[in-house]
Amino acid sequence: MKISNVNKTFGDKHVLHDISLDFPAAKTTVIVGPSGSGKSTILRSLNLLEVPESGRYGFDDLQLDFAKKITNKQKLALRKKTGMVFQDYNLFPNKTVLGNIIEGPTQVLKQSKAAATKTANELLAKVGLAQYGDSYPNQLSGGQAQRVAIARALAMNPEYILLDEPTSALDPELELEVLKVLLQLAREKQSMVIVTHNMIFARHVADKIIFLENGHVLFDGAPEQFFAPDNPNERIKSFIASMTMENLD
Repeated sequence: MKISNVNKTFGDKHVLHDISLDFPAAKTTVIVGPSGSGKSTILRSLNLLEVPESGRYGFDDLQLDFAKKITNKQKLALRKKTGMVFQDYNLFPNKTVLGNIIEGPTQVLKQSKAAATKTANELLAKVGLAQYGDSYPNQLSGGQAQRVAIARALAMNPEYILLDEPTSALDPELELEVLKVLLQLAREKQSMVIVTHNMIFARHVADKIIFLENGHVLFDGAPEQFFAPDNPNERIKSFIASMTMENLD
């Protein structure tokens, strides 16, 4: 997965400035940066929920030129390769947990209900919710609902999972439930791109760190370099210190 020379504006605000990035397969890429830096816009562009005005997007044999019209066929092909997990879960409130997970596989992938249900139950066990298949979203805690959302994304068998601040709406204890699931997926070499403000989690899970500010890439490399005490970039050091409250005194 790779984007080249991508530009995106909202009105008169230039949100992404000539961004070029690659997202290695079987690795976890973590995008960090201050609010409004363009993190979520990049993630949403990878799933074509946002379409930049210019630049290119390459994913296996799918090659997109954002300066040209993106067709529904191209969007569908891309979305079959990517699973999106949002901050606010986006579960169907009128469907059970099991119903939420099998919706995509049966409707989009045309799997049989039996096959989709078998996979869904396996995924629920994987995320620690084996006994919740018949529950409804309003009966779940935030952490449980987010783990269902992750299982739902995995049920589509995507090449990459894209996660936009997946734990920012959760209290610390519930956040930990979700982070453990994501850490396990990373160990299993599931390709992921995660936007997060949690620097401790980023340090643990990332194979690669991207730091954005004002729509520009200020860092693209290994977490060891990003978090190194002798990182020569004072802006990054200041950001890490503020996010981990090292400078509270």
